[in-house]
Amino acid sequence: MTTQAAGRRKPPGLLKTSAAFFRVDVIEEFNYPLTLVMQLLGIIVPLIPFFFISELVGPNSRTVGGDYMTFVVIGLGMTAVLTGAMSGFGSSLQRAFQRGTMEVFLVEPVPWTTLPLAMNQWTLMFGALSGLLIFGVGSLLGATYDLAGIPLALLIAVLGMISSTAIGICSAAILLLTLKSAPLLRLYSFAASLLAGSIFSVEQLPTWAEYLSYLLPHTYVINATRTLLMDDPGSFVMEPSTAIIALIIFNVVFLFIGFYMFRRALELSRKMGTLGGY
Repeated sequence: MTTQAAGRRKPPGLLKTSAAFFRVDVIEEFNYPLTLVMQLLGIIVPLIPFFFISELVGPNSRTVGGDYMTFVVIGLGMTAVLTGAMSGFGSSLQRAFQRGTMEVFLVEPVPWTTLPLAMNQWTLMFGALSGLLIFGVGSLLGATYDLAGIPLALLIAVLGMISSTAIGICSAAILLLTLKSAPLLRLYSFAASLLAGSIFSVEQLPTWAEYLSYLLPHTYVINATRTLLMDDPGSFVMEPSTAIIALIIFNVVFLFIGFYMFRRALELSRKMGTLGGY
């Protein structure tokens, strides 16, 4: 009895597991510095055309509040933050399948509930840094922000990241069963960015699409951030209090669904024997 107890390894905590996965991801990213540089350029370069578009739009547009550069920078910056939170776990799982290490993760004394959070750390942080980079470069190109709204905007961003992480867990559950979920997640990301009004006002959507946009966390995060950081957010105003309540509801529902789907998918994929192949 004592020998068995001594032979058991104590499961590492969430922080230790997260730190281990984060370290591996950081080492891998910095082993390919050119790829990292191209990723950063891919974040910055799209802002340049919008600078010239903002000159064409001018200060008289009712829908975007008369400051299109700030309007679009907030939209693209928050989209980058949410995309990072949403895509990280699925990307890490796909790499684990490709390298044949998925089964190794599962035989380690790591609770399955920690995997979705631990394997998402680097991409989540990179998404947050990408958002900050967009805000910084946007400021150099003429975007201006109401600094008093930053604390509440950060709270809304964190709530949005949790919602996006939960959606990413749902996508990862599909990946466990089909070994492919990236196209579905890309489709969702595109639709969410479009319907949430990342580069134009939600009010410009058809009525049915505007109603549909209320079902997406992106809509609340992007537009509430505009309300907080812009003097005039345009014709579509999302109250921060409304966004916070909606995002809390999204988090409770999506996290429950996401972890349930992931647990069930893990059980089914073990029975089908798909964890060792790709």
